[in-house]
Amino acid sequence: MALTINHREEQFASDLDFLLHFQNLLLRAIEGARDEELDREYREMRAALLADPRYEDTVPKFVHHHRDLGSLWPTLKSFNPQWEPRRVEVRRQFEPAIAEADRTDPFGPSLQQSWAGDVPFDSTAWTGATKPGARLAAVKTMLPVARAAVGRLIESLDGPRHNGGPPMDGTVEAIDALRSLHGLLGEIIRAADEGRLDQAYNDGMVLEACRYAKRAAKKLRDDPMPYAMSALLLSVLSACGFPGVGGFLSGVAANIQRKE
Repeated sequence: MALTINHREEQFASDLDFLLHFQNLLLRAIEGARDEELDREYREMRAALLADPRYEDTVPKFVHHHRDLGSLWPTLKSFNPQWEPRRVEVRRQFEPAIAEADRTDPFGPSLQQSWAGDVPFDSTAWTGATKPGARLAAVKTMLPVARAAVGRLIESLDGPRHNGGPPMDGTVEAIDALRSLHGLLGEIIRAADEGRLDQAYNDGMVLEACRYAKRAAKKLRDDPMPYAMSALLLSVLSACGFPGVGGFLSGVAANIQRKE
């Protein structure tokens, strides 16, 4: 059973969805969003997470030690005087818990591996980006285009439906994942421009970008064109030197359909 916010009776599709949402909440707090509603959400999600013994040893210590965002803020601030390195540190400390959730996620590595026929897939086999310089060139060339595509996809999905109604729940969740992906791609591009691309890879930014792209694809499986666009975005990330994504792409190609 996936983690649940008890007070709101909100059921996330998977533990990975829950943890990525919780981590994103903290990243927003770092940027200054610490209002009453966000604080209530932090307290509810924290309680649900700490009550689950599967994550007892992998959740960051600062989550264990701070019951609300007010008491947590000095700790977040102590990571670094600037907000961007604080975001990197939060991601670093969340990686063990997110990796555990990713390992058992029904839309995660195990399914990706079965789609690939249990054959490891290395993007360098078809991009030739085996050296840091080639990977840097791929990132600088392809990720700005990918980021612009994400922006256009968000605009398209966020508009009124053909009947004038608001986006469906699954689409809203996909938009949230795409917005997180859009921000991460911006951070990776910035890191490349500043000569910190290796740090972006080591800090898990590219891995997290792939996770958000997969989250969006999962929510858009019944909408062929956005689903295909999600596959394209994943292929771009793979071309930039992140191995293991290609197996997922073959599954996307085989499963594009629209439910009546």
